[in-house]
Amino acid sequence: MKYFSSFLFLLILSWAGESDAESLGTLEVEDLTLRAAGLVREGQYAEFSLRESLVGFRWILDRSLRAKIALGSQSLLNVPARFAATTSQDLGMVEAYGEYVSPYGEFRMGLIPLEHGLGGLAREADLQLGRSLIYSRRVVGLRDYGASFHTEHKGYYTRMTIHNGEGGENLDGRMWMTAHWGWTDHEKVNVGFSGTTGTTKPLSTSASGDTLAGVNPTLEAKWRMGTGFAHWAPHRWNVALSGSWGEVEQDNKLGRKFISGSFDLGYDLTPNFGLLGRFDYFDPNDKVRVDGEKEVSLAWVWRSREGNSRLYAIATRIEEEGPRVNNDEFRLIWQMTPESLAKIPR
Repeated sequence: MKYFSSFLFLLILSWAGESDAESLGTLEVEDLTLRAAGLVREGQYAEFSLRESLVGFRWILDRSLRAKIALGSQSLLNVPARFAATTSQDLGMVEAYGEYVSPYGEFRMGLIPLEHGLGGLAREADLQLGRSLIYSRRVVGLRDYGASFHTEHKGYYTRMTIHNGEGGENLDGRMWMTAHWGWTDHEKVNVGFSGTTGTTKPLSTSASGDTLAGVNPTLEAKWRMGTGFAHWAPHRWNVALSGSWGEVEQDNKLGRKFISGSFDLGYDLTPNFGLLGRFDYFDPNDKVRVDGEKEVSLAWVWRSREGNSRLYAIATRIEEEGPRVNNDEFRLIWQMTPESLAKIPR
């Protein structure tokens, strides 16, 4: 980290002192999000964190060549639970890739966003209630090492990504594919479908203890997952619907399946005050009757006149299909993002 900071400092100095004889391009702040969160949970648990905060820089050499580096908690990689029992909270690079822009599309390579589903498309600056259960339970990753190609025509878009799958070093040598198709008007509507597939070996999964869809992490497995979604944001309203389905195959036999779905609804009472709600469901194994989980969240949000400061008060009721657990939550989140970087929340 020390060496990276020194490199970044020298790069900024070089950019500030560039001469007409040799242009080094421009360096811009693309992401700057501070989400200071306080959490109180039944069972005498409380904490403060900055996990969903990050800062990102984009270097633009010319119209075709760009690069991006973003720093934040390593938990923003959202390494899937099938590969790791826990995630690191250390500060580090969460995005670092080169980008080539052509008339036919954009090509990226490095540590890139995977953009599976609405939650994967949303930047940290876009978040309101946080990410849904399919992400918070680390069923799908948010960022990984790989290469992607994105193309768009009249709002119809396609992104194809080949990546390690592990959110880091590729221990088992297997590659994953994530694809994304949809249509958007870039303002109010975004509908589409995401798919992810890949295989794992015990070398990468045996220590995770993962049991999603009844998988045995000490055996080789093949995974398939699809997510359909729709986002609509007319005047004062914000509506998002998402549904996911997946399965695992081991020993040439289809295993059990997992499903998840969420529905978000928001309404702005005034330009500064709004109400938010979410229903979220996750069933990690369709053959087990008492392992599902439901979350119902209600929130109040205050926004500054410029929209660069937001305060969220979020109450969440958590219901397990098995024995009742006292784990309901209350969160207070203060989010700050420069006005020029703020977008319509998803």
